[in-house]
Amino acid sequence: MLYVKDGFPEVNEDVLCVVSKIYGNSVFVKLPEYEKEGVLTISEVAPGRIRNLRDHVVEEKNIICKILRVDEKQNRIDVSLRRVNLQARKRKQEQIKKEDFADRMYEEIAQKLEISKDDLFEKTYEEIFEEFDLVFEMLYAIMIDNSKIEVFSKLSKEEKEVFLQLVNDRIKPEEETLKRKFELTSIKEDGVIRVRSVIKNAVEKTNYDKINVIYLGAGDFEVKITHEDMKSADFIYKIFKQELENSSKSNFCEVKI
Repeated sequence: MLYVKDGFPEVNEDVLCVVSKIYGNSVFVKLPEYEKEGVLTISEVAPGRIRNLRDHVVEEKNIICKILRVDEKQNRIDVSLRRVNLQARKRKQEQIKKEDFADRMYEEIAQKLEISKDDLFEKTYEEIFEEFDLVFEMLYAIMIDNSKIEVFSKLSKEEKEVFLQLVNDRIKPEEETLKRKFELTSIKEDGVIRVRSVIKNAVEKTNYDKINVIYLGAGDFEVKITHEDMKSADFIYKIFKQELENSSKSNFCEVKI
């Protein structure tokens, strides 16, 4: 579940909506993240002419919409379905999936502590939303850095230990892949050998095993670096790039990045 936020959503924010009623050329939706209601007009459902709204939306079904306008005085929120691209929809759906997981985690932790899930959330929500937008983000941060559990000042030492044990057991590091293309050529007779040597040197310089260089053709290559976070992957790439440039000079190769 997505926990309720204070206030109103921001314009251009992607939100979860539940279709509550289809009436004429309008669709009325609930915004569970804010415990408010919104309006989806027929022109914002899908591009092109729409003959039947029910071909696109169904009552009681979840949809992902973008906030178009917010009028706090009139307590009116206008949303759009057609302006949410596939990538944004998948990103929001992934957030919902992670919050559902976080909710189940809280249920399990609360059972271990023999308290209610609501009581556990009451003891921790302030610290979570001071730093993060999602509960899962806090759980993930605690898994990465166990010392973050100490921000929960309302939890006892024993409660923290149970909380930490379950987080470490249930949550595993996610991996992201950084991709960068480059061109590497040599006019020497043994150019192929030189190019291979340059790439080998650059990969070994990183001292990292989750790095892979793919030949794309005609001197074009792509390096892929998989890591738990993109910042670290970018740091490794900079090492690779620097050695690629240095080794290219000593091997009489030309590199374009």
